[in-house]
Amino acid sequence: MMRGMCIARWIAVLFLFALPAASEPLGYKGAVGDDGGLGEEVALTDTDVHVSDVMLAIFYHELGHALIDVMQLPVLGLEEDAADVLSVVMIDRLWDAESSEAKVASAAYFWAASAAASAAASAETGEAPAFWGVHSPDERRFFTYICLYYGGAPDERAVLAEEFGLPADRAATCPDEFDLAQGSWGLFLDELEAAGAGESLVWLGDAEPEDVVARAIMEEVAYLNSILTLPEEVGVQVAACDEANAFYDPAEQTITMCREMADYILEVAPIEP
Repeated sequence: MMRGMCIARWIAVLFLFALPAASEPLGYKGAVGDDGGLGEEVALTDTDVHVSDVMLAIFYHELGHALIDVMQLPVLGLEEDAADVLSVVMIDRLWDAESSEAKVASAAYFWAASAAASAAASAETGEAPAFWGVHSPDERRFFTYICLYYGGAPDERAVLAEEFGLPADRAATCPDEFDLAQGSWGLFLDELEAAGAGESLVWLGDAEPEDVVARAIMEEVAYLNSILTLPEEVGVQVAACDEANAFYDPAEQTITMCREMADYILEVAPIEP
């Protein structure tokens, strides 16, 4: 009962947090071309921004699995946790302050909402949560995103940590946690960036996707190719999967972002119009 009450409190707090404004163009920290962007800017609704931000955070997570595979990186601990850590490091590293905060806010809101949905489903069915799964519980993923991001710039992000209910005991360790994450993943990201621009991430979708999420992922692939090169090619696609999921297939060396995941985000973590 107390667990459900805590989750409900998170949701109430998160709804009060300022998500991106409507008609906000995708904006990257690193520029491609003289105009500082990737082609034509696209006017996005609040919902478009929210879903795209969460999907980008998940894409960075899947990229973590790809890097562990193609770079043959050692993983001390759960690989899923390591991929979550990379997601936060990438958001902090690639996006400006306003954009990165919006992405972490959307991602954290989604994990809290997903946790609430799972708790409600367990209460209805009487089945215990799947603690045997390879992923950490969504509640923990919520705190991972908030803690690590806050730890990257505590003075500037103190309001965010307070808005999202980060406990003081955990907040005290977040700067050290971020430094460890940045030092660990940053070493390998530096190596990829030192290799220069390339075409190692291969977009497998349409050249001009009409879907907002597909366009966001395609543009991120182009941006990453402009600043780094992986040791081997990794394909990236947005596709129908018959389930709300996203995954990296090591046999095919392909990241698949499922369209159903975007639908699930809207189902469990909608935003007010």
